[in-house]
Amino acid sequence: LILSVSESSSPRLLPRAQLGVDYTTFRDLLKAGEWEKADDEHRRLMCVLAGEDAEDRGWVYFTEARAFPVKDLKTIDNLWVHFSDGRYGFSVQRKIWVGQRRQWAKFFKQIDWTTGENNAYRKWPEEFIWKGDAAKGHMPLTNALRGTQLLEALLEHPAFAPPAKPKTGAEQMQDAAQQAAQGAQKAMGNAMKGLKGLKKPDWMK
Repeated sequence: LILSVSESSSPRLLPRAQLGVDYTTFRDLLKAGEWEKADDEHRRLMCVLAGEDAEDRGWVYFTEARAFPVKDLKTIDNLWVHFSDGRYGFSVQRKIWVGQRRQWAKFFKQIDWTTGENNAYRKWPEEFIWKGDAAKGHMPLTNALRGTQLLEALLEHPAFAPPAKPKTGAEQMQDAAQQAAQGAQKAMGNAMKGLKGLKKPDWMK
């Protein structure tokens, strides 16, 4: 068994999440209010989910994050949310990010990852606030110094992002018409290439 939680209840034992990862240590650190150690364990779990290559290098590619199982990411997020009383977690960060119209500078400022007039990134780990009353969304930390692709992959993951709305009949017809037009254009282009390769018959010379 491994630990998981629902947003509306206390942690409980459930069957193994999709990859069978043990979240007990992570749960215990959060429960004890050991926020920095919990964040370190969180980062280790991200590498475990990504596979042996990520564990060896010690960090995760955004392409690997996209393939994380929904069940495991939700387990991690639910633990953050539960033990922070709704203050921390990817789902919390996503709501803030979307509320800031996906503008990273405003998002980082609101979750207090940047400081000063120039919005400089806090130095890790000494300048981050390892307390239960830090800014909402302050944890978990995701390195964005090399770019925001990893964080975006996590915040847009199916575990947190709403499913895409099904297309209307009119939109489907428009897509079909565009595909048909593209097909006709491609066929015309191929036909013209074929004509260019034809030689004039002798009687036309």
